[in-house]
Order: sequence, then C-alpha cells, then structure tokens
Amino acid sequence: MDKSVIRKASLARRDALTKNEIEEKSRLIFERLVELQSYKDAENILVYVSMRSEVMTGDIILDALANAKKVFCPKVTDKANGIMDFVRISSLEDLKEGCFGISEPDIGEDSELFDPHDLGKTLMIMPGAAFDRENNRIGYGGGFYDRFLRTDASYETIALAFECQIIDELIEADEFDVKPTVLLTEEREFIR
Repeated sequence: MDKSVIRKASLARRDALTKNEIEEKSRLIFERLVELQSYKDAENILVYVSMRSEVMTGDIILDALANAKKVFCPKVTDKANGIMDFVRISSLEDLKEGCFGISEPDIGEDSELFDPHDLGKTLMIMPGAAFDRENNRIGYGGGFYDRFLRTDASYETIALAFECQIIDELIEADEFDVKPTVLLTEEREFIR
C-alpha cells in the first residue's frame, strides 16, 4: 500500500481520539517511558514537541528537566531541504510557534545546539504517523528525522504512538528510512 494512503488513514484514526483519550493514553505512555532504563540513564533527551493529536510530550519534557537531563527540542532550520537542529531548552516557555505551526525553540547567540557527536548518553523521542510491528515508520512526509538520524544514529531512538497508529501490514521501508529502536504505545513496546 502507498505510504501516503497509510499515513492518511492512520492520522484519521488518531485524529478521531477524544481529548480525554489522548490525555489518558499519553499518560500511560509517559509512565511506561520513564520506567525504561534507557530513559533513566540518558543525559541528553532529544524530544519532539507534541501538536494536535500526537502523543503528548509536555510531561516528558518537564520530567526530564526536573531530573537534570539536558533537553533538546527540534527547530526547523531549512524547510526546503528538510533540515532541523535540536536546541537545548530550560523550560516550556522557551518554545514559540514556528515552522508548520509547531512549537519550537529559537536559535540565538547563546543557544546550545545538540552535537550529534556528543559522547554523553543520548535518547531521541520521535513522533510518526504510522508504524508496523517491526518498527518501520511513516513520518509526516518531510523526512526531517530520517535526515537527522542519518548523520549519526548511534544513540537509542524511541518512537511514541497510540495503538490505533500500528498497522498489521508491513510498511515498505526504503534505504533512507530509519527505524526507531523502540516503539512505545499505551499498551506495549516493540523492540527491534
């Protein structure tokens, strides 16, 4: 099946969730995430800022900051070429509406950008539109995460999704697609 068809169907199922369902399921995912050893051990957390019906990440950001982890959120720096950097934040107030209407940090003279060659323990928490049971991922079509991870994918990646985003058929991955190490839903985790 065509990726755009899968993406559209999966996002329609996710968008059909009520606000209460999104909050409840996001809370369950948060509770599962913070119990993972890779999260506990991480010094650097690269985490998307949730929008619309995505798995909510506000509690993850606050928890990581409260536990003295360095938190970096994505900032689109070249929309035309699908390039983003991760910028360190110290609070949710550091986020402003940016590209695609997504909250993102500003980049200023004093901004700390994540260095992909940082030797500290790093965990990336990423979104997606649809996933299969082998952790193949369909994003939103811009390729931002795949491009970023191709620079150095040596750190663990965890994708967050609701069960309604997991499809039975295998997603045809191409050479540029990067699978997350772990796929976490409100009910279970898939580890590759």
